[in-house]
Amino acid sequence: MIKYGSVNIDLDINNYKNDADVLLSSPDIKTTGRNKFNKFIKVPKDSQVKITEYFTNLLEEKYDWNWEYFHSGEPAGLHTDYLSFPNKWGSGEDECHLILGVIIPLDWNALQPYTISYNRVSTIPRKLVYRQGEMRYIDNNDVFEYRTKWDYDPEVLKYNPRGTDYYKEYADLKIDSVYEWKIGTSLIFDTKRWHSSNWFLTDNKLPDISTEYKRSIIGMASINIKYV
Repeated sequence: MIKYGSVNIDLDINNYKNDADVLLSSPDIKTTGRNKFNKFIKVPKDSQVKITEYFTNLLEEKYDWNWEYFHSGEPAGLHTDYLSFPNKWGSGEDECHLILGVIIPLDWNALQPYTISYNRVSTIPRKLVYRQGEMRYIDNNDVFEYRTKWDYDPEVLKYNPRGTDYYKEYADLKIDSVYEWKIGTSLIFDTKRWHSSNWFLTDNKLPDISTEYKRSIIGMASINIKYV
């Protein structure tokens, strides 16, 4: 049984922070977000091995892990990370499912970051992302309807207040849990559960130039699923 939530960790965060500073300046980064202010780059192989070993011991379970440095210059909206993809190591009768995520905070120069999990859980391995005004499956852009009354829970609005660019995403949702980013801790989360960041920018709108940010290591764990 996976224990989701915040855990204390004993990793050399300053070393990874310095490594991220260098690598996130590389032209090889991937960018996402409305204004492309979010940047990813793969953690080097030796660190991949070291962090994988650490979390294998911590969780007492072996998964296939991928670790990336993440520079977040704009808040992450509502999404899931639960998806499947063909298992290139298998016989064609298997799939890999991303079932577990880890966030390791490294640094920020913005408002206090939080990761918020909500009271909805996906039941099929198809990633959902809020875009074009709706929650949509990324594989075919189909809409997943979830808002009916357009009510806003006061607890939800603490983290994405009215007037901020993304607050309408959170209508009719309730909070399941909140992770407050702290150096020396990490969040272990269920990829099936809907989640987002808080609005960590000073202004209510995305800026034209990104100056505020948060940085972390993001890990995604997958397992092979056999179909009989």
